[in-house]
Amino acid sequence: MSKRIGFIGLGNMGVPMALNLHKAGFYVTVYNRTYEKALPLQEHGLEVAESLVDAVCEKDVVITMLADNKAVEEIIAGDNGILDYIEAPTLLVDMSTVSPDTSCMLADMAKEMGITMLDAPVSGSVNAAETANLVILAGGPKDAFDTLQDVFQAMGKESLYFGENGSGEKAKLVINLLLGMTMQGISESLVLAEKFGLDRSTVLDMMQQTAVATPFLGFKRELLAKEEYPAAFALKHMLKDFGLVLEQAHKNGSVLPATSAAYQSYAAAANHGFKDMDMAAVFAELLHASGIKNKGK
Repeated sequence: MSKRIGFIGLGNMGVPMALNLHKAGFYVTVYNRTYEKALPLQEHGLEVAESLVDAVCEKDVVITMLADNKAVEEIIAGDNGILDYIEAPTLLVDMSTVSPDTSCMLADMAKEMGITMLDAPVSGSVNAAETANLVILAGGPKDAFDTLQDVFQAMGKESLYFGENGSGEKAKLVINLLLGMTMQGISESLVLAEKFGLDRSTVLDMMQQTAVATPFLGFKRELLAKEEYPAAFALKHMLKDFGLVLEQAHKNGSVLPATSAAYQSYAAAANHGFKDMDMAAVFAELLHASGIKNKGK
């Protein structure tokens, strides 16, 4: 019998993830605080719940995919939150990117109520979500991770187990540190090339044909070439993740000077109107700061 899944949070990532679960044969009920945002999924055969309780009661798995610590805490542990409505053996899986401390706190609260919770944030942006090519980074009880393999396989190409609760969130911060720094490095290199008067397209060719080549640049090349930044992974989310990285680094004594500097670049970009654009818009901020006129401006 297919698992019954309650899916909470229908942002740019949540919608394709829920659709892929439905396509894989699971019985999926979705819920979003803005009810109208969920309605289009009815056309694809998913059940749209009018209330949180309807979305999560009598489910085998409840998944949350939300924006930040505050949203996750409220929906799981707030008044009339998920923990008020579910009971074992329902598995609770938070796939949001939040602080490892928040994740562990919520897992402990769930455990006190007899509920098993995993943190399982994802690496990959909208295209990977649409094509079920996410990499799922999990922390929590190993038996629950094993039980959820069919669910994870419906949304991603790989699921990796990192250990106890909070470990998945820690892994997500590790990979997103590298993601943000890669974008920062590409952007700074392109700014220097502009100042040198080098052709941007040829410089991008060079980057893709030498030892520094990365698939990530292939995903972002058109955005950088055209200076148009429709959001696959919004800059504000990268800024949030850098903040979480630096918070954890402060606690555990990690010395991350380049990350601290990159955080300032993303913060400046957010303050200058780029927060809802793709993270690649940090390039636009660096162009502006360097006195290079942006295309179309």
